[in-house]
Amino acid sequence: MRRLQRVAVHAAVVVDGRLLVVDGALPWTVLAHGETPAAALRRTLGDGSEVEGLLAVHDGRREVEHAGGPVDVHTVHLVLAARAPRPPAGEWLDVAGRGERWPLVADALVAVEEAELRRLAPGEDPDVPVVRQRLACYAVVVADGALLLTRLSPLTPSPGRWTLPGGGVDHGEHPVAAVVREVHEETGMDVEVTGLAEVGSEHFTGRSPRGVLEDFHAVRILVTATPTRVRVPEVLDVGGSTDLARWVPFEEMSGVGLVGVAQRGLTLALSRDAEGSARREP
Repeated sequence: MRRLQRVAVHAAVVVDGRLLVVDGALPWTVLAHGETPAAALRRTLGDGSEVEGLLAVHDGRREVEHAGGPVDVHTVHLVLAARAPRPPAGEWLDVAGRGERWPLVADALVAVEEAELRRLAPGEDPDVPVVRQRLACYAVVVADGALLLTRLSPLTPSPGRWTLPGGGVDHGEHPVAAVVREVHEETGMDVEVTGLAEVGSEHFTGRSPRGVLEDFHAVRILVTATPTRVRVPEVLDVGGSTDLARWVPFEEMSGVGLVGVAQRGLTLALSRDAEGSARREP
């Protein structure tokens, strides 16, 4: 059976303690290929809308009948805090006591679009890019003034550079479970996810490590995590995308070649470290 993984974004718009819902659910849309989550919500909420943070991650799985045969669909739902100067018409519900029980559209109603099925088509012409969307989750793990990083192996497009531990979300896997698994495989460390940081994306055309020309849309969730026990990192998944892992002290970061997601992780780590230091001051 063919398998399709995609991302739906949901807007949590709160004004004066009241939450916007449209037809009983948060305003939502499926993330289009190459689209940023912020752009998707602007398309849903209107121009001038802004994303203010990642609040929750859920997922669902179902089988969809299609002319080309059944499709096993895995939808990852991202709930994003949003501001909408001109929100769409809907109802406003009290948020007091709601916690994280966000009213999401039923997964069965998140229809599969023909454009999404293009990602399932095999590449026939080597000069025509294969459409690919990859959802990944990465962890910002800090201990004793150091950030946990992994070095990209020669199998990747950026060998020798450093990134955050984490990686692709398998079909049917919750992103939080994925990042816990990936951190263990890449560093030997067991971690507990402590919070959701943000979600971003990147869109480009290039060759994969296998030489396939891809129209590539990377969607990346960042979380914060804490090791259950701080130890010397060890790569367990030998021969994969990671060939080394280490704790890198903040003061040594200027000499380390970081990829973009690691740069963002460092910014988040430094910000949280500064906040913690401020709280510890008498």
